[in-house]
This record gives sequence, C-alpha cells and structure tokens, in this order.
Amino acid sequence: MGSISFWMCLVMTICTWNKTIGCTWMRTLPRSPSMFQVFSNNIITMLQKMGHEVSRDPQITFPDKQYRQVNNFKAEEQMAFISHTLNAIKKLYSSGKYESTAWDQKGVDKFMNDLYRQTSELDQCVKSMKTRLSKSVKRVNKKMSLHFKFLKNYLKREEYSASGWEDIRTVVLAHLQRLDTTLSSQ
Repeated sequence: MGSISFWMCLVMTICTWNKTIGCTWMRTLPRSPSMFQVFSNNIITMLQKMGHEVSRDPQITFPDKQYRQVNNFKAEEQMAFISHTLNAIKKLYSSGKYESTAWDQKGVDKFMNDLYRQTSELDQCVKSMKTRLSKSVKRVNKKMSLHFKFLKNYLKREEYSASGWEDIRTVVLAHLQRLDTTLSSQ
C-alpha cells in the first residue's frame, strides 16, 4: 500500500512540475540565451544561408501594423502571437514543393526540424498558460492568418518557382527577425 501512494505522489509531482516551473523554453538565465533564442537564431541563420539574391522586389506587403500592435500586448499574449505566427510559417513550408529551388535539402530538413521543435515547445508553453486571449490578440492573429494565406496563394500563382520561393523566404526571414525582436522587447 505504501508503494502505491509513493508512485501516486511521484506521478502527481511529475504532472504538476511543468506548471510550477513555467515555460522553461522562453526562460533566460543570466548571461545566456533562452532555448527559444538559440533556436530562433539557428532558424534565421539557416534561412539566410538557403537564399539567393533576387533581382526583383517581391510583390508582398509586410504586416508592420500587426507587429506594432503586438508590442502593446502582455507577455503571454505576445507568446501566443509568436506561436501562432511560427505555426503559420511551418505550415507554409510544409508543402515540400522546393524542387525548383537550388536549396540544399539537408539545410531545408534542418530548418524544418528546428522550426518544428520551436513550434511544439511554444505550443506547450501557450497551452500551459491557459491564458484567455483578448479580442485584439484574436484580431491580429486572424489578420496574420490572412497574410499567410496570401503567401500560400502567391506561391501557387508563382507555380512554386524558385523566384516565388525566394520572395517567400525573404518575407519569412523578415517575420522571424521581427518575432525575435518582439521577444527581446518583453
């Protein structure tokens, strides 16, 4: 009977442990970056290395207004926004139609693996917070969803061409950099 209560206590401790320590993925120790920042820097670097200079300007507008609104959100709401946006980026790149690009497949795989890790860890953080999102957060997330739907349709219109992917890579790189600065401003 004593061993049953020991195991029950151990299971309860493990189940509640994550809630008591908070989101360790986002936590920064003194003089060291959080795991989020490490993976964010890796993803940005990989995306920069994948690309080539494009002679034309992309026909894609960047959602600066939404990012300005996010700067006024609480930390938990910013984390939910970051998670939402990274999931949209992951979904955009999940099509796997890169044949027209000169991208190194191992680099793309590493980028996708790190992006997947980043989104799954952030999703866990957001889920554990159980924060009710305000209407303004929901509105910004909706507009970002529409932006990423436009990017997906843009790729289709460009027939997943190398130049289309380069345009998308450039915009996504700008998103990743803005998300990184959003976190830094918390």
